[in-house]
Amino acid sequence: MQLSEELREQIDQQISAQHAAANPSAEPVSQPMAPTHAIVWRGAIQSASMAGAIAAALALLSFALPPITLLSLFWFISAPIIVMGVYSSRFRKTRITAGFGARLGLVTGLFILIVTSTLNTLGLVLERFVFHSTGELDNQIEKLFAQVQTNFATQSQQSVKIMSDMLAIPEFRAGILLTSIFFGVILYLAYSATAGAFAGYLRSRSPRT
Repeated sequence: MQLSEELREQIDQQISAQHAAANPSAEPVSQPMAPTHAIVWRGAIQSASMAGAIAAALALLSFALPPITLLSLFWFISAPIIVMGVYSSRFRKTRITAGFGARLGLVTGLFILIVTSTLNTLGLVLERFVFHSTGELDNQIEKLFAQVQTNFATQSQQSVKIMSDMLAIPEFRAGILLTSIFFGVILYLAYSATAGAFAGYLRSRSPRT
């Protein structure tokens, strides 16, 4: 098993400190400099936050121009890979690996989800309580649950009938919606990490100058 550069640096520092304590009269051993190929997490977070800022701008534009939603979807898919390219071009001496790409992709996905979820939540609150324009959305959700409830009602199993009755409870419907959102978040974070790992793997195989 190979030790990471950060762990090696810590071990070297501990050995140097032990030698200095054992031989106080000896000349101090020079401390090893930080490796030039180490990960610059400040730059990585800046690159990921840039992806979140772009996602926020696209989300705001999509409120006024709905076709922008397609561009937002494209950015959701490509952001983890593009962020890896941006970071790699800024910090060319960093050793890029699939593991680092997965972590950077995960951070990128978190930034995008945080900003877009916040903006979408604020938009829904304004539409419902200020502009009172969520009637169409409510009707679509109601039709969806009514269709599922009708399909359950046509079956004779007792468990299916119980599920059909539970779909008539508003709290149960809200729980289903929240669970669906939760699984959507998990799936996107998994995709972001996978896409980042793939981009990191490709970068690790390409020669760097």
